[in-house]
Amino acid sequence: MKIKRFFARDMRQAIRNIREELGSDAVILSNRKVEGGIEIVSAVDYDEALFTDMTGSSPGREPGRNIQDSEAESVNFTNPDAEVSETARPGKKSRQVEWMEDPMLVQMSGELKTLRDVLESQLSHLSQSDAQRRDPEHAAVFRRLEKLGIEVDLAHEFISQLDPGLDLESSWRQSLGYISHQLQVTSDDILSRGGVVALVGPTGVGKTTTIAKLAARFSLRHGNRQVALISADSYRIGAQEQLQNFGRILDVPTYSVNNACELSDRLQDLHDKRLVLIDTAGMSQRDMRLTEQLQTLDACSSLIKTYLVMSANTQTSTLNEVIRSFRKSNLKGCILSKLDETTSLGGAISTILRYQLPLAYISDGQRVPEDLYPARSHTLVSKAVTLMQQQEGIAGKYPNKMNLNRKMANAHG
Repeated sequence: MKIKRFFARDMRQAIRNIREELGSDAVILSNRKVEGGIEIVSAVDYDEALFTDMTGSSPGREPGRNIQDSEAESVNFTNPDAEVSETARPGKKSRQVEWMEDPMLVQMSGELKTLRDVLESQLSHLSQSDAQRRDPEHAAVFRRLEKLGIEVDLAHEFISQLDPGLDLESSWRQSLGYISHQLQVTSDDILSRGGVVALVGPTGVGKTTTIAKLAARFSLRHGNRQVALISADSYRIGAQEQLQNFGRILDVPTYSVNNACELSDRLQDLHDKRLVLIDTAGMSQRDMRLTEQLQTLDACSSLIKTYLVMSANTQTSTLNEVIRSFRKSNLKGCILSKLDETTSLGGAISTILRYQLPLAYISDGQRVPEDLYPARSHTLVSKAVTLMQQQEGIAGKYPNKMNLNRKMANAHG
């Protein structure tokens, strides 16, 4: 609720000011005569029922009254030039609108929000208690999925697919099997087939290090003469030098480009390479330049395969926002980095599931090229369970890690 106090010489001027500042949905909360004119408190985004229950009615204050129905004037709100009961006094200027908040109303608004949160929490607990009474095993699995970090709506979806009549551990394994089955993974395309590959993603997720790992792995399989590196990061100080250092260590050629034209020309020159890896500038998902960067990659060549690098230790809501922003480009898949720095994988798994973005590789350290692996869905889910056990300090309560992969596969089919 947005509340403002207005001062004007008469009701007609006050209505005009309210309309200009708050729009046609505004309501009058109070009005009174003051020296030199009239004072009105008006609001938008207003919950009349809740406000009336909290405040009641009092003389001089009729909360929630629509501006068009105010008894203090006969103004038609959509026509502020209509006749009013109090005519304007000639020769006097209206006072400027003062942007103020009524402390009492702000306090009430806060109390209402707190009350609403309490009621929603109690209703949620009642719903969970009811579900536990009806199906305690499924309710227990739901709590485990929450501890795993799976988002609530996805957890409900997995619970709805469980077979009835199973014991707790069987239901738990079946839910993990569903998660593993629905996680899309790509084949080892980059390291087996090569091509022109660009890595995009926010700052600090490990794009440059991941490129070094991919280049080193490909060189070991196919020879370093088949690889070339391109830095398209002209924003970050030292970014191009970092990739050049990796190039020298791996003994592969490294180039720098500053715009789409240079990138297109360089790709033409490197047409004989089996793998060309493009390092891009790390940008926030809210950076205005992001669209330009993605358009540059799309425009340069239809052969560029773009992969999004995401950090596993990022909050779920941020990961969701990252994918929404970067999927403006035609993403081939994603790479999940920094598994060694996170305490939970449920958020990353939830995001990948929600947007059905294929997972290509995972990375869990800084070593080049050791700490990079082709994605395996059951391995990722198993790692997520292990992290949950470590955080809860109850290793052994859930299926043993050594047997988890086999049990998930058996549970699903």
